Amino acid sequence: SRDLWSLLAVTPSVTMSRIDVGGNRAGTQTGYSAYGYGGQNRVLVEGINTTEGTSGAGFYVDYGSFEEVFLGTIGQGAEMPTPGVQSQMLGKSGGNKFQGEIYQDYESNGMISENIEKNLPAKFLFSPTNSGGIRLHSNETSKYRDSNINVGGPIKKDKLWWYFSYRNQKTSVGQPNFIGPISGTLFDTKLWNPSGKTTYQLNQNNKLIGYYQWGQKEQPNRLPSATNNYTSLDATLAQLSGSWIYKGEWNGTLNNNTYVEARYGVFGYYFPLQANTDSAAFQVVNAQLSQYLNADQKEQTDRQRRQATGAMTYFKDGWLGGSHNFKVGGEVMLETGWVGYLQAYGGNVRQNIGSNGLPTSVIMSAPTATQVGSLGDGPNGNLLSVAKLNTVDAFFTDQYSIGRLTLNLGVRWDHYDVFTPDQRQLAYTFPSGLSIPAATFAETHYTKWNGVVPRLGLSYDVMGNGKTVLKANWGLYKFNPGVGVAQDANPNQSLKTITYAWTDTKVCPTCIPGDKLYQPGEEGNVTSTALAGAITVDPNLKQPSSTQATTYVEQQITEGVGARVGFVYLGVSNQTGTFQPLRPASGYTVPFVVADVGDDGISGTADDATRTFYGIPSALISACTGVTAPTPTCLYPTNQVVQNVPNDGTYKTVEFAINKRQSHNYSLSAGVGYTWQHDFPRGYPNTPNAPGDYDFTSYSFKASGSYSAPWGISVNPVFRFQAGANYARQLTPSAPTSCACTYSAANGGPASGPNASSLTNNVTYVTPYNGYRQDNITVVDVRVEKTVKLGDVAKVRLFLDGFNLANKYAAETISFSTGAAFQQPTAILGPRTGRTRPGMSLA
Repeated sequence: SRDLWSLLAVTPSVTMSRIDVGGNRAGTQTGYSAYGYGGQNRVLVEGINTTEGTSGAGFYVDYGSFEEVFLGTIGQGAEMPTPGVQSQMLGKSGGNKFQGEIYQDYESNGMISENIEKNLPAKFLFSPTNSGGIRLHSNETSKYRDSNINVGGPIKKDKLWWYFSYRNQKTSVGQPNFIGPISGTLFDTKLWNPSGKTTYQLNQNNKLIGYYQWGQKEQPNRLPSATNNYTSLDATLAQLSGSWIYKGEWNGTLNNNTYVEARYGVFGYYFPLQANTDSAAFQVVNAQLSQYLNADQKEQTDRQRRQATGAMTYFKDGWLGGSHNFKVGGEVMLETGWVGYLQAYGGNVRQNIGSNGLPTSVIMSAPTATQVGSLGDGPNGNLLSVAKLNTVDAFFTDQYSIGRLTLNLGVRWDHYDVFTPDQRQLAYTFPSGLSIPAATFAETHYTKWNGVVPRLGLSYDVMGNGKTVLKANWGLYKFNPGVGVAQDANPNQSLKTITYAWTDTKVCPTCIPGDKLYQPGEEGNVTSTALAGAITVDPNLKQPSSTQATTYVEQQITEGVGARVGFVYLGVSNQTGTFQPLRPASGYTVPFVVADVGDDGISGTADDATRTFYGIPSALISACTGVTAPTPTCLYPTNQVVQNVPNDGTYKTVEFAINKRQSHNYSLSAGVGYTWQHDFPRGYPNTPNAPGDYDFTSYSFKASGSYSAPWGISVNPVFRFQAGANYARQLTPSAPTSCACTYSAANGGPASGPNASSLTNNVTYVTPYNGYRQDNITVVDVRVEKTVKLGDVAKVRLFLDGFNLANKYAAETISFSTGAAFQQPTAILGPRTGRTRPGMSLA
């Protein structure tokens, strides 16, 4: 599809969590990492920061409205605050001549092949005896349409110009996660964007720019979890969300050596996710079946980021023997995040079933919203958990060229103020009997980070003839906390929960022993609490940081052909997370044994094993509800502390690339990268049962080119290969009654991504993380293009696109849970797909 993630997918040493084939992933963000690390990204549209949180894209922009897109992946200068990928998109502008473009592309299922039947293991295929299996054709696009029109021109020549674009995109694709009664149900997405830009030339040296874009997304059956399956649409979510950006900008040339720019803009979105049923039946998450059952959340997240930026560039020759390009700038950003839940789960209770089919834990939640689903619910006070981040930063750079040496020198200062404003809590009583009162919380500032970091880059012409160049970069990067740290620290948590071990064999007046459904009274000991009074911030909280170093040698081989080889080091340290320091790993002293049915998921076969885990003696934590300090009956309280956790990571990459510029009717670029990674895939362990750190690898090869064929036909092929991600087989144990202990596999660390950590986690690894690898993915795409001129006023561009021409199969994501569904795909690479793309330009 025409989006940011398709560009990232062809960028060297960028690894995607899923691969788009012919637009089948349009409208759903795809996770990505560069040189092994996948966080702290920055997404700019017209110079305005539109990053969602600290890594994602804030909305699905109109790709056809952009004149230029830039991607920076490593070794970036002092203008970039964080260590991740930076994306910059600049919109088209009108000019003195009226111009326009009509773009339309189309796919139907008749243009698509099939790649499941001969490749998917038979045990995962749908059959009369396997109603939960994957149906043939369930990864195919049923229909795809992308319509785009843009026009622009002068309001007053040489003085005032305008530009407008509108995009409307719709996809209907198969969904392997829909099984049983809803097998074959299509997964629909609709996106639409209006955008506009005006440019006013005040005089020869001064220009004013105004810009606006809105993005709307409609997805009626969004998945709460992409790694689980669904037998009813009631378990899915309805999304109808909007995002926006607007700005005003001034550019000025003060003299021949000095250029200045200043802008003010606002980015924001409203993002409701609402269960597709009003049933109050408690939610079930079944690890044995890899299924979600019953209603999920009714929630909304709103964001607003107001920002002012400015910079001045000054050129100076003949100083210190060379030429200088100085740049100084800074920005102020005021960010607010509102979050609220009417319910986090059906009936505000989540029942967790383990890999052995037995109940493990029950999570209860309290409402934190009075209304969701509307634009403005956050600012209007309906979303009750509010977090803020104020940012002030400045940078200075100097590109200093002297002889054969060019230095890129920089220094950056960032100030972050992490706080929560005045807000309130609703009264609520959990099914366990615990009550929280209505309360108010005063404005609280948790931490103020001030970081000064250097950046150094050099480029040296080794032989003095421009054919052999040594390039090196070194820099320190500080993390952006986003509003996430304030949300983690907020006593008025957006997701107010209390988690209990679940004893389904318990006998009580309201209990039904052994029915695998929670009744009040079956809750055991408390394993996690996210309520006011149980959450604090370490006063010595440090700002996470990253160190990056790169070395490349670039060599011109022949005229127009060059190659480069290099090494990249990236390290991260002092990452923040939420931890339970008063319930340490040393408290888990009681061993118990659990049967592991092995890879085949069948008991009584040769791969069966027994696994030993550890629990806390239940008598030591029998009365921890509402307790925040150790007592004889609550020796290990579940207080949550936002703190630094030692889940450091190191990523080392060797990279080789070759590039041939256009000549003799063709061009070619190709690159291969191999990365050695060491980190904590699920965050830092809070218990002896939780996964720890591992060594693992990733590698990729990408190539693209163009060929100018006869009759004005252009052929543009793309080849992509990336190794499948490492993974471990997972187990969700439950402690036997004879243990008289409470089990947990809690992890502290970032609570996002496919391997997110959680203090409510009961999932552990029973194999090394590097013991398995998902399917390698190989995709060959090609575009054939012909432009036909219609006199001097218009031209028609005809496209024919082919995607995954070899019709390769790969399971992009799979179930990691031990049992019959282990390794069952939850997302499958799209098959061979064709697309037609007529377009017309007026000039």
